[in-house]
Amino acid sequence: MEDRESKMQSLDEYLGERGLSFPVSDFMLDKTRIPHGLTSRAKKRMHREADIARNDYSKRRIAAINEYNAKVENGEIRKPNIIETSLKTAHGHEDNPSVQAARRMLKKRGIDWKTGKKLKTLEDDSAK
Repeated sequence: MEDRESKMQSLDEYLGERGLSFPVSDFMLDKTRIPHGLTSRAKKRMHREADIARNDYSKRRIAAINEYNAKVENGEIRKPNIIETSLKTAHGHEDNPSVQAARRMLKKRGIDWKTGKKLKTLEDDSAK
């Protein structure tokens, strides 16, 4: 490994940067409303185009996942640990149950979710 600090990034963030965050292609989202229907020839063409787009998206997504895993192995990128993931989640909206759970977990582990630093405990204060 090199001396420089590796970038912390999850697989979802990596795929999101490349526009590949969803498991399936969004090619057909804007093609679902056809007011007068389709002829059989147009329907076959649309299915053929959708198959091509789906296969292309799948290949690009698999290639990006393999690239991410290779970068993790090389040390260019490192996966976030559970604390870092929880810290990121804890900064969400306070009404969200996952945010509340992340904050509870961090508190239980003695970490302030706002700063990411150790919480002062009663033992720390009495030792001084």
